[in-house]
Amino acid sequence: FFSLTHLLPPVSTFPITCCMAEVCKDDQAAAETANQGAWRRRLSAVQGVVTGNHHLLDALWLSDTGCELGFSIGIHAVQIGFFVGRKLLLIGGAVRSFASTNGQPSPAVIAVLGFLGALLGGLLLFGLWVLATAGEVARRLLDGVPICCWPLTGALLVIGFGLMLTLPPEKPYYKALKFLDEVLWFADVVTWASLSASRKLTHICLVAATQAVGVLGRLDFSTTLQLCGGKAASALMSPRMISELGNTAEMFSTYVVQVSKEARLPELLVGVKALARLQSVAGRRPKGRCYKSLEELDCCADIQRYVWFALGMHGHAGLKFLGAIHYGSVGSDLEALAYCASIPPSAVLISEWKGGLHSPGYALSVDESSKSLVLSIRGTLWPQDWITDFDCRPRQCELLGKSGYAHSGMLTAAETLSSQLTSIVAGLLRKYSDFRLVLTGHSLGAGVAALLSALWLTNSTLSGDDLGRRLRCIAFGTPSVTSPELSNALRDHVTSVVCGHDFVPRFSLRSSNRLRDAVLRLWRQPGTAAAVLAQHPADTPNDSEKSQVLAREQLSSLMEGDALGIGGSSRGRGTTVNEACLCPPGQVFWKAPNDDTSVVAIEDPRKFFEDIPLGPVKDIFEPHLPQNYSSILGGGKGPLSMALSS
Repeated sequence: FFSLTHLLPPVSTFPITCCMAEVCKDDQAAAETANQGAWRRRLSAVQGVVTGNHHLLDALWLSDTGCELGFSIGIHAVQIGFFVGRKLLLIGGAVRSFASTNGQPSPAVIAVLGFLGALLGGLLLFGLWVLATAGEVARRLLDGVPICCWPLTGALLVIGFGLMLTLPPEKPYYKALKFLDEVLWFADVVTWASLSASRKLTHICLVAATQAVGVLGRLDFSTTLQLCGGKAASALMSPRMISELGNTAEMFSTYVVQVSKEARLPELLVGVKALARLQSVAGRRPKGRCYKSLEELDCCADIQRYVWFALGMHGHAGLKFLGAIHYGSVGSDLEALAYCASIPPSAVLISEWKGGLHSPGYALSVDESSKSLVLSIRGTLWPQDWITDFDCRPRQCELLGKSGYAHSGMLTAAETLSSQLTSIVAGLLRKYSDFRLVLTGHSLGAGVAALLSALWLTNSTLSGDDLGRRLRCIAFGTPSVTSPELSNALRDHVTSVVCGHDFVPRFSLRSSNRLRDAVLRLWRQPGTAAAVLAQHPADTPNDSEKSQVLAREQLSSLMEGDALGIGGSSRGRGTTVNEACLCPPGQVFWKAPNDDTSVVAIEDPRKFFEDIPLGPVKDIFEPHLPQNYSSILGGGKGPLSMALSS
């Protein structure tokens, strides 16, 4: 659009400056009218240029088609290049195995390599002789280098290459080969992703430009922008994805509109700091039965076994990036799951690694060691998984004969997987009649696994005393996905494990609203946040019982106060859908952070998980990483733990 404006006559044709200079400063309405008139004249002139040159639309279409074709060719060329490079590495390994005997070069192979090198040098000499008839450079090379040197040099080079393949020790060579293969694979992925993003961005820009040219002058400027934005979005995402993003954006704007109208960011940060300090002093340990270590739990063996299935679902690239498995250990997502879970790759019966919107990846495996059919569901990895996470409005539902609320996005994901897998699982349960059915996952996968368990226990196709006895869900870093009544109904079937002050299990729409309202209450009382920080200084121990009691009272007053005023209480208000309380489902165990080995069976998950923890990133975000759960709960039985210990 702005490029088209350069096709217009000089600025004097559009008297915007003149109009603005002649209008009095007090007459703002007249100035705005004159400015709008000037823009209308400019748009009309641009429309004239466009309608007078119909080939512009054709040029944009041809540009779009050409860019798509060019990028497609480039992407495929890069992929072929990396593929050939990786295959050459494998060929080098095969040549090494063929060319060595007990680790030493074979004389016969060296002779063959010498002959091939001499032949290569002879062919090069012949090619130079052909080129010498037309090229000065080739003629000079032939004149300056003796003829016998060409085949001799070729033979030496090829023999040298063969010796390079055969002489290095066996183990370091294969390690280096695997490492190079990993490097080429990652380079291939990064290059493909960059070129694909460039292609999509170019396509979006050209589509938006075509839309703008088509409607320019016929519609007002804001409508034109909306049409262009809609067209660009449709070129990037599916209609369903656009709809879900719109719902998430609407929810986010509703959340922040009150904050943006009332307070500024520096003031809010002081309130957040005061709340974090109160949480630290008040203590974050839940109430419930305390065990000295994980080994005292009846479900300890299940937790230590299935945490590796949950870890392995994050794909070989993701696990290498997180440092959960070593580079060169595996080369595919299927191998990564088998490696982490210590099962053969053939034990994975069904797998879907990428997934989609409201449909996370999963794998169904047979674990002979525990006599279980294990359905592992992947946690958050792809952009569409984030949309499922943030689709966190409570949704009313009925599960296991109980009416309550569930996380909307994860319940939809569980329903999607149920429709895909119910008949398959029913057949496998009949085939493996003495096996259990275990569902597991981490983060998003944990929430979906718990809700899928509830759906299958409710489903007439799978329900019954036999499934109730055989089904088990072990969930790690489980988000708040069920209301308390549904959580209690799942206690006999679902075990949720939370490590330390993990942020994710405490995040929900209600806990976010409570945090926002508490910060605003502090802001509405000037000096309160500063007084809290002064009363509980960070550099002074505040672990006395008196300090803890005072901090708990202050924290309760801030979190339970009325959102519209300071002194009131929110307990008397009616509960809306968005204010419905959600918590991790089933029996919830809390593993103490750091070197504390104790585990607490939480007495009231609703109370413990209703507020978001505040503090340093290493205290609230790092505990949620999947490799953290496997290293703490795996009992040193997984591949990474054994490798590190050795």
